Amino acid sequence: MGTIGQLLSRMPDVRAAFSTGDRATIRDTAGEVWDKVSQPGTLFVICDPRGAIIAGAGAGAVMAQAELSFIQQASAHFPQQARGFEPIGSRLYQVVVTPVYVASNGSDVLLNVLVSGIPVDAALAKELKANTGGSDYAFYLKNQPVAATLDVSRIDAKDYYQFSSTLADLAGNPIGELRVLRSFEAAQSRLSALRMRLVVFWVLAMLAGIGLTYLLARRLLRPTETLDVAASEIARGNYDIRVPVQGGDEIARLSETFNGMCESIQKAREDLIRQERISTIGRLSTSIIHDLRNPLAAVYGGAEMLVDSDLSPEQTKRLSGNIYNASRQIQDLLQELASVTQGRDRKSTRLNSSHVKRSRMPSS
Repeated sequence: MGTIGQLLSRMPDVRAAFSTGDRATIRDTAGEVWDKVSQPGTLFVICDPRGAIIAGAGAGAVMAQAELSFIQQASAHFPQQARGFEPIGSRLYQVVVTPVYVASNGSDVLLNVLVSGIPVDAALAKELKANTGGSDYAFYLKNQPVAATLDVSRIDAKDYYQFSSTLADLAGNPIGELRVLRSFEAAQSRLSALRMRLVVFWVLAMLAGIGLTYLLARRLLRPTETLDVAASEIARGNYDIRVPVQGGDEIARLSETFNGMCESIQKAREDLIRQERISTIGRLSTSIIHDLRNPLAAVYGGAEMLVDSDLSPEQTKRLSGNIYNASRQIQDLLQELASVTQGRDRKSTRLNSSHVKRSRMPSS
């Protein structure tokens, strides 16, 4: 409003009209310009230096002279603009008083005074709220609310953060108060939403942590389970089992050690079996050598008697049977030795040999 008043006061057409002193000319010229730049409901009044109304536009078109008693108070600020809040009629206005000067005889002469103002009403409060991010406004005139964006009778100091500013008239005297209110409800709503997000993030973080822990546990326990299965196979005598080695961590090194242990056990077992076989063959050889002496002696003695003695046919037949039995016994012992070296049981070999011996023994 102050900028518009300054522009009007400096326009050549307006100055020329004011210089005529003709009320109709002043009213027509100023009204035409004001209608182009003002908004509906605004106040515009042209006064002479004494405060008498010359013309008015907008809300000032029907204004009475007595309602502009503040002009004398504003003159203390001339040649500067005077700003303030003034009750005009039943309404409160924010007014700007702009003096209009003209140069005469080397000095500035006050021609007229422009009074512009905007009503302090609900529309102004709503506009302020829209332009300030949702803060509520309440205008008070002598502790009585004149305009607000909310029901002032239900304002609770606990529900709002309030900032107060004094409304002063053109003389600088306080006549009212502007309260800027910010509801805690929006902040509480944001806090509740923030708490909910934190809870959701916490739950998601917990689930992610549990999932990650499960995956890590599975990764650590899978090689351990493999080692456990391999150990069970070793306990059952399967020394060919091996576990896969993956990565370079402690489990991988343990798997390598386990595989090395399996190879050592397998090699030691093979060496033990080989030594046991050699020992068995040695004991068997000793036993067979001992057992071969008697049948060899019988063969040798019988053959010697057949060669050196003149025997009867019965004696010759009996000696031949003895030699035959002794040779069969020698053959059975050699077969037993061969069977043991091939891994068969010595006892079963002897039984088979006895059965063959009886089946092949010649009758007397």
